[in-house]
Amino acid sequence: MVDADVEFFAHYRHRVPRTWGRGRATVLGDAAHTMPPTMAQGANQALEDAWTLAGALRRTPGAAGIPQALTHYERSRSRRASLTARRAGPETTNKYLPTLFRMMPDALLSRYYTRRLRLVSTYLSDGPKRTTPVSR
Repeated sequence: MVDADVEFFAHYRHRVPRTWGRGRATVLGDAAHTMPPTMAQGANQALEDAWTLAGALRRTPGAAGIPQALTHYERSRSRRASLTARRAGPETTNKYLPTLFRMMPDALLSRYYTRRLRLVSTYLSDGPKRTTPVSR
C-alpha cells in the first residue's frame, strides 16, 4: 500500500431520528445513528443499542408484543444516541481536556467521567450512583 491508496473519507453527520424502524423491524448501530470518530463512540453506542434491544425483547411476553418492545427500544436509545453524536461531533472535543485532566485529582476525574458516561449510557444509568476513584 502506498500513500496514494489512502483516501480521506468525510464523515457525514445527520440528526438522529426518533424512530428507527416500523412494525417488527428496526435497526441499530450506524444504521440508526452515525457517530463521528472523534470520541470513538460508534462501537460503544452499537453495544448500548444491542443491550437495550435485548432487554426490551426479554421483557416481551410474546410475539404479539414485539412491535411495542421495538418502539420502547428506539425511544429509550434515540435521545442518548443523539446526545452522544452531538457531543462527539466537534473535532475540538478533546483539544484542551488532556492538559486539564492532568491537573485534576483522581477522585474528581473519576466522578467526572462517570457522570458524563451516565448521560449517554443506558447501561450505566441503571447502575449504582456512587463510584470509587480509579487510579491513572
